[in-house]
This record gives sequence, C-alpha cells and structure tokens, in this order.
Amino acid sequence: MKALVVADSDSYLKWAVSRALDLPASWDVEVVVVANAVTPSPQQRHDAVAGRWPEVAVVDVQDVGRRVSSGVDILLLACRGPLIGHLFSTVLADASRRPVVAAGIPGLWFPPTERGLAFRAEVDVMIVHSERERDAGRALVRHGAHQWGLASLAVATARPAPAERTDARDGALVFAPQALVPRTVADRRRLLDALIDTARAHPDVPVVIKLRGGEDEAQTHREFASFPQLADEAGPLPANLQFARGALADHLDGALGLVTVSSTAALEAIAARVPTLIIGDFGVDEENLNIVFAGSGLVGTLDDVRALRLFEPHQEWLAANYFHDAQASDWVATVEALAVDPAARERLRRERPALQRARGTRAVLARARRRAQALGAADVWWRRAAMSALRGVSAVVRRTPQTSDTGPSS
Repeated sequence: MKALVVADSDSYLKWAVSRALDLPASWDVEVVVVANAVTPSPQQRHDAVAGRWPEVAVVDVQDVGRRVSSGVDILLLACRGPLIGHLFSTVLADASRRPVVAAGIPGLWFPPTERGLAFRAEVDVMIVHSERERDAGRALVRHGAHQWGLASLAVATARPAPAERTDARDGALVFAPQALVPRTVADRRRLLDALIDTARAHPDVPVVIKLRGGEDEAQTHREFASFPQLADEAGPLPANLQFARGALADHLDGALGLVTVSSTAALEAIAARVPTLIIGDFGVDEENLNIVFAGSGLVGTLDDVRALRLFEPHQEWLAANYFHDAQASDWVATVEALAVDPAARERLRRERPALQRARGTRAVLARARRRAQALGAADVWWRRAAMSALRGVSAVVRRTPQTSDTGPSS
C-alpha cells in the first residue's frame, strides 16, 4: 500500500507525522510539506517532526500532483481548508483516478464546525480523535458523505491514579499559548500578568512560555498580540520567566505542570502524566475552544496558576475524550478497506451530494481568493502568469511606433 501525507502548517505537520506513524511499517509512506501561505520555517519543521520521521521535503502543488499521478493508494490531506479546496479543484479534479482521500483537524474539534466540514466535503474519510467528536460529526452530516475514522491525538499510556503517584516534580511550569484565545488584548495581558506574578511568587520555579513560532514565522492561525510583544510592553520580567522553542515533549519531560486555555498540548501533558490546568477565567465554551474540558476536573483560574495548583483529569472523562483504548482507533483500517474495494469507494462517492459550484465572474473571483488563501506568496503559477503578462506588455510597448507630441515625424 502506498500513502502520501501532505501537510501545510506547523501544527498540521506535527499531526501529519503522528498519523503517518499510525500506518503499517510495510507500507510505502511519504510525508511532504506543500509550499503555501503558511509554510513552516526550518525551525518549525524541526520542532513539529521532533525526530519522529526521517525526512520531510517541501514541495510545490505541481509536485503533489505528480506524486498522486504516479500511483498513490491513500492520500492524507493534513492541511487547512482553503488548501484542501484548491487541491480538489486541481490535483484531484479527475475523480476517476484519485486515491482514497482522508483529512482531519489537528487539534480539539468539539463540537465539529460546519465550516471545517464544508472545506472537506469531498474527502472519503474524516479523521477525528474521540468517540464524542465522531458522534457529533455524524449528527452534523446526516447524509453519509464521509466515513469516520478514529485516531489518537496523544498516546493514552497507562496512568496511575493520582494517589499512587510517587514522582515528585520540581521542573518548570509550562504555558502553551495559542493564536486565537484569549480573544482580546486585555485578556491576553491579564494572562501574561498572572504568569509574571507566578514567576515572582515562586522564584525557584522556571515559568516557560513555549512558543510555536517567531514574529516572522507563519502559523496555522495568524496570531495577534503575541506574548513576546506583550512582554516587551510589560517592563522588566522576572529572571525565571522564559520564552522557549522546541518540541513540546521535551518541555513536558519532568515538568511541574502545564497551563493553557485550550491547546491540544493539554492532551500531551495528560498522556505524559503531567498535572494540567485549563484556564477558565475567559470562559469554558465554544468561543474559547475549550468546551470539551467541561467536567474534566482540569478547569481552574489564574489564581490557581499563581498558587501552582494543578490538576489530574477525572477518570470517567478520559475514555470519551481522546483517551479511548488504542484498539478503538480505526482510521487506518477504514482507509485501507476503501483502498482495496473500488466498488465501496464508488458507492460512498455516489452517496455524496453533488457540490453546487458557482459559475461566472463571481466563481472566478472566489477560486482566486481561495487560491490566494491557500498558497499566498508560494503560488508559483500566478507569479509565472504575472511575469508572462508583463513580458507580453513589454513586447507590445517595444513594437508600438514612437510618436512626437508635435505631430507625425517626417
């Protein structure tokens, strides 16, 4: 079986490698990053891969097309919605020859969103990460447009009960920031102030703000009011408040605890048996992307952060929310079954409602906008087209007879 895994941003690349590692060792699997509007930098790629995959090349859309045309059984699109839409309208336009296509969201996706599903309306298998997400997704898409495969966002290792823990921790308090939440500058300042207070109150505890990128590096979601920017405005910082890069797993090793508003980092911390705190001061709801943590036992306050009060999850919450038994993860079996059964694949695609594609000028503009969102400055085709147009204009100018302002020349 031959599989191609295509990623675009730093968070999708991290997820892409995790899913590639789910595939059987006997398969021929390649992971690539497609050059696009949010291509991760070499440092971001290094941190996302974290030594788990031998090589991840950066290729353009045409290279993806050539790889698919060479014969791929399974194509996993670990990409943002606009790029998935662009790939379906170009590389995957010939449905009769396309492989089984799977896609998913690389983080907490509860409840699933209609927008996320709309971008992925043409995929064969949607990958989700909990039974709760799968049930909610099926309820949202009632017409059987997809099959639903279950994967794991974090390896659910055997966890001792809190009372049985004997590994006293004296490491860092790690904060995992996000681009989208908190959603206001004032709230982001409140959060940073709490971290500063914590560092001052506990000078022997490193307080680490773990960054996913620098100011000049693209991320899956554009960040506003980044914590380094806010820190510059806050004046002198405690010596034990640090900004750091690198793989999250390295920071969690021996950590005192992890703090976040809603990051998937919380799941990695739980799997690593690191006490965790979900900051609830800004809300525990869909807007803050953390409603799934309601009832988890992990929700606390900024005052809990200041006091270094960290939590263990309720055991009953784990199984329904991302820590299902490893045997329940079935996305690989789902895509493999479709790959070896063309008739089942064709039935699935026939059941999918035909997309109503817009036509005319508005459709052209919509496709151009989606292409720009997907590829940005990495759009080689548009650059070539623009250069060709400029060359054409220059040629016309050179061929046009020059005239004088005072009349025809003699």
